[in-house]
Amino acid sequence: MDAASTPMPAHHLTGFMHALAGCLGLAVLAVLGWMALTAPPPPEPQAEIAAGGWNARMQRHIQVLAATPRSIATEGNAQARAYLLAELRAMGLAPAVQRATVRKSVVYYFGAIHNTVGVVHNVVARIPGSAPDGGRRPALLLTAHYDSGNAVHKAAHGAVTMAALLETARSLRAAPPASDVVLLFTDGHHVGALGAKGFVEQHPLAASIGLALKFDPSGAAGLRMVETSGAGGAALAGWMRAAPELRGSSLETTLARMLNDAPHLGPLAALDTPVLLFAGGEGNPRQLGDAMLRLARSYGDAPLERGTQSAVAYFSLPVVGLVQHAAWLSWASATLSCLMLGFAWRRLFGADGATEAAQGVFGVCFLLLVVRVGSWTWREEIAAAGLAGEQRLPLMVMAVASCVFVAGLYILRRSVGAAATVLGALAWPALTLLLVVFFLPGAAYVLAWPLAAALAAFLVLHSAWGRRQAFAVRLLVLVAALAPAAALFAPALRDAWLLLAPHHLYLPPMLMALPMLCFASLLLVMSVAPAVAAALALLAASCFALPGQAAPRAPLPPASDGLEHLVYYKDANTWRAYWLLPEQPLDDWRRRLFPGRQPTIFVEVFGWNSPRQWYAEAPREDAVAFPECFVLRNSVVALRDTVGKVRRGTFTVRSKNRAPHIELRMSGAKALRSRLDGAPLTSSEAPWLLSLYGMEDRVLHFEIESAPDEIFAITVQERMPGVPRHLLPPRDEGEPYLRGQSGMTMSTDILRFF
Repeated sequence: MDAASTPMPAHHLTGFMHALAGCLGLAVLAVLGWMALTAPPPPEPQAEIAAGGWNARMQRHIQVLAATPRSIATEGNAQARAYLLAELRAMGLAPAVQRATVRKSVVYYFGAIHNTVGVVHNVVARIPGSAPDGGRRPALLLTAHYDSGNAVHKAAHGAVTMAALLETARSLRAAPPASDVVLLFTDGHHVGALGAKGFVEQHPLAASIGLALKFDPSGAAGLRMVETSGAGGAALAGWMRAAPELRGSSLETTLARMLNDAPHLGPLAALDTPVLLFAGGEGNPRQLGDAMLRLARSYGDAPLERGTQSAVAYFSLPVVGLVQHAAWLSWASATLSCLMLGFAWRRLFGADGATEAAQGVFGVCFLLLVVRVGSWTWREEIAAAGLAGEQRLPLMVMAVASCVFVAGLYILRRSVGAAATVLGALAWPALTLLLVVFFLPGAAYVLAWPLAAALAAFLVLHSAWGRRQAFAVRLLVLVAALAPAAALFAPALRDAWLLLAPHHLYLPPMLMALPMLCFASLLLVMSVAPAVAAALALLAASCFALPGQAAPRAPLPPASDGLEHLVYYKDANTWRAYWLLPEQPLDDWRRRLFPGRQPTIFVEVFGWNSPRQWYAEAPREDAVAFPECFVLRNSVVALRDTVGKVRRGTFTVRSKNRAPHIELRMSGAKALRSRLDGAPLTSSEAPWLLSLYGMEDRVLHFEIESAPDEIFAITVQERMPGVPRHLLPPRDEGEPYLRGQSGMTMSTDILRFF
């Protein structure tokens, strides 16, 4: 018999079939992970949005609203408000302007109290519902902010969202849902969400809201649901029923709260009703408008009830769709996992299994440290990739780390055995889960269900029944155990990276990946090493084959050219005026503005702790008035309500410039108590800061108390958009120029109490 006809040994054939089955199982997990990363396609736009008139009106709205910055209390803000009122009236609605004075206090980590007081102008309209009892039913609130920041190049920010909300109102007016719909365009969003706070605290319609949908333009990605408050199963089911293509999870909500500049619900969370926040989508106005209208109609036709709902964890799974459960189930899953982990140790190693436990746990700990240290050497490159939107490098680092870790697990198995390695590896996710479920319960589901499934499968495979089963059955149990990890880990890591990395927070996604790697240890319980090696090689190859660079981000409009930070500073303390500009390279025109200067700390006005900046003396513009400040009282007085004395300073401030923004800062002492126009501002000892918006030319009366032996000063600074353009050097063709409200004018005075 020749060699070609010699039959293959049975054990070789069996090993080949096991490897092939293992590859098939890993392929199933890979497909599941890919499906979890893929959002369902958006449906076809509704008829009124697909029509050409909708797009034409959207473009007109955007062109008008994005023409100039709309910061609070400015002319651009008033123009945008007038446009919104005119458009809503043209639809047959009766919009009203809620003028409210709103106060907000923030305590900084160093103990300072920053008070903000602003006069906001919210635009409110109500669309009557079609149900006979629509006026008595709780209403649906649709809200977006219409103000913007001061920067000219950000004037377009939010214009698309406002335009989409206007067109949604037009469609709802033509075909109203069952419940009333309240439209709210808030003011003062960029100075502490003062408009939303004023509506919640002072507007009578706030008590009639049954559910609120907030739309925020922040975010470079498409429209997605980023935060909820008081929303339970019914509210979340409405979101998935109306717009299942919009991603969102309680993990994203938890991570977003780590970011100060991420979109938040803010004061709307104080409404006694479910509130959902949708952010992004300005890059695709048609999809934004269509999703907004579908959500409005879905919730508007559903019966709404006042009152918040029980907190839930929510996430999406392939094929299944939205999954939600009560928060206490994460605690139950964590407790069950710990019990199963302890039971497995006891059953396999008995009462004297401390040595095996230590070897497994600390062996895996060493592998995790190796992976962490190796990844840490790429921290600067990873951070730069996150800021630039580059995805290839992080994926390559993750692939290499996975290969190293899994290879280390197989080496560790040769020393301590498969059971000790697997249980030692799963002990680290269990410890992590206990911390997460206590401090971040909304994110606990990411580890809770995969860990429970992995430990349950481990016990099944090591039971008497499991040992009797064929390889195919055991592989099926293994794939089923790893399915929750495949479905949850991939979108969790993606969302964490896309949300946090652009803010230079690349470390949390890296730390999240470490306990997730431990689930690969479950592969050790079966003879699938060749399949695992092939899968890791394919993973590494696919990462290296990715495009080398993400699409470049759109640069700032060249018209700004860095001059939006130019400041004309008029100082009553020195009776001089200055040009100021943050430290940056200067071209020929800027050098004419700052001749013979070098960036320096402007001690004369800002003190030693100020940043380095370019400065030069400027002509004093008489049209820009100094703050009108008068000291009315400066004395040490005895307190009536307690034993002791205080220094009491009383003064008035008025802006002849009708500045939209006034900053006051106390230096030299801490404020014990303070009042504005007779109303208390602060009542405890702390550094004192105050921001005022929309005060126009009102005379403001202040009273501040400090320790009797202390002297202090109050710096009053008025801030107005734009600079005196006629004082700038002439510009040649091709040189940078200032657009309408580029730059800022500041007028400052100091009151001293000693």
